[in-house]
Amino acid sequence: MTRIAIPLLLATGALIAAVVASRSTAQSDLASFADDFDRGLCVGRCAASPWAIAQQIRGSVRAAPAPARAGLALVARAEPKSDGVAKADIVARLRPVGAGRRISVAFDLRVPAGTPLNSLQLVDLECATCGEGGNPGIRLYLRRGRLRVDRSKIGVEHAWTRDEAPTLANDRWHHIVWQVRVSAGNDGETRVLLDGEEVLAARGATAADLPRVAIDRVQIGITANSNAVPATAWFDNVRVVVS
Repeated sequence: MTRIAIPLLLATGALIAAVVASRSTAQSDLASFADDFDRGLCVGRCAASPWAIAQQIRGSVRAAPAPARAGLALVARAEPKSDGVAKADIVARLRPVGAGRRISVAFDLRVPAGTPLNSLQLVDLECATCGEGGNPGIRLYLRRGRLRVDRSKIGVEHAWTRDEAPTLANDRWHHIVWQVRVSAGNDGETRVLLDGEEVLAARGATAADLPRVAIDRVQIGITANSNAVPATAWFDNVRVVVS
C-alpha cells in the first residue's frame, strides 16, 4: 500500500502545482480578455478569470443580479471620502503594452439614483513595473456627468475634457469605450465613446516619461470616490483589447 500511495501522492502534488502555476502565469501574462460576470466574480488564482486583485478600501465589489437586464454584473460600493479616498475595484495584470501600441477598454456602466455622476474614477490604466512608486498612469472619470481623462499621475496637471459633450444619466445602462495609444510624447492619443458617440478625443502623453513606457494594469470599478456621500456603480461586459 505504501509503495503505491507515495508515488500517487507525489504525482497528485505535482499536478496541483502545475495547475496553480499555469493559472498564475496566465493571470499575470494577459493580453486581450473579456468578462461578463455571469459566472460570478473570482479574484486571485482562478481558472479563466482575468482578475488578480480586488481593491476594497472602505468599499466592496461582488457579482450580483444585474438591474434591468439578465444575468450578473459587477457591483462596486464605496464609502464617502474622508481622510482618504475609498476604493472598490478589480485589477487585471497585463503583459506590458509598450509605446506605440493601443489598448481599448469597453464596458457597460449603470449608476443608480442617489450616487452623483461626479468625482467618480472608473478605469485606471497604470504601470506597476515602470520603476516608479505610485503606479503612474491615466484615469477615466466622471465630472458633472461627463467623461474625462485625468493625467495628473503622469505629471500633466490639466485633464482632457470636453465641456459640451453629452452626459450620462442615472438608472440607465450606458456603453463606454476608452481607446488609448500609449506614448510619453505628443503622439499619444485617447478617444472616448459613449453609447457609440465620440465624447472626447485628444492627443498628447498617455504614459509617464520613464525609461520604460508601458501600461500593465487595468483597474475597473470605483477606483476612487471623492464624494461626501457613498457611491454605487454597476459594471458589465468588460472587454480589453490590446493591439
